[in-house]
Amino acid sequence: MKEGVRILSISCAPLEGKKTMLLGIVSRDGIIEGAISTKVTVDGIDSTNKIIKFVKKSKFKDQIKIIAVNGIGIAGLNIINVYALEDALNVKVLSITRNKPRPSKLIKALIAFSRAEKVDVKERIKIVKKISKINIIKLDRFYAQTYFEKKEAEKFYKEAFNMLRIAHIMLTAIAKGESKGRL
Repeated sequence: MKEGVRILSISCAPLEGKKTMLLGIVSRDGIIEGAISTKVTVDGIDSTNKIIKFVKKSKFKDQIKIIAVNGIGIAGLNIINVYALEDALNVKVLSITRNKPRPSKLIKALIAFSRAEKVDVKERIKIVKKISKINIIKLDRFYAQTYFEKKEAEKFYKEAFNMLRIAHIMLTAIAKGESKGRL
């Protein structure tokens, strides 16, 4: 994929209540070109469809080639179906995390959530298991889970990470009055 592509970096607000805000920052070559937002259900199952819908409604829909997320679990245990995003939007997904992804830990959390809330999580677990087969690439102090090869992932991850960080800072400041914590 050539340089100069538009990246949509999506982060979620702190979890307060039943819904939380997702903010997507559209950037190219490190310059913010726009932002789009939506709300998703905390621990719900609507993140993938909401992301698809807010991208398709945006003026950037045909220009976004990469979607970056901070892990596949957004808004608590609302699991992003990377494959559905890639198919519906004709993009590549770059999941960036501080720690190495541990699908088994996420599956344990989903099972505990299922028992406590009496919610069916079979589809979410299926997605986590399928995504666990995607390449995990060590990049500086972070990890990327993606179908990109390492050199290609290195090209885009710094910009994507910086935009994820900006979205996180903005959402935290809006929700709490001041930004705190780290991505």
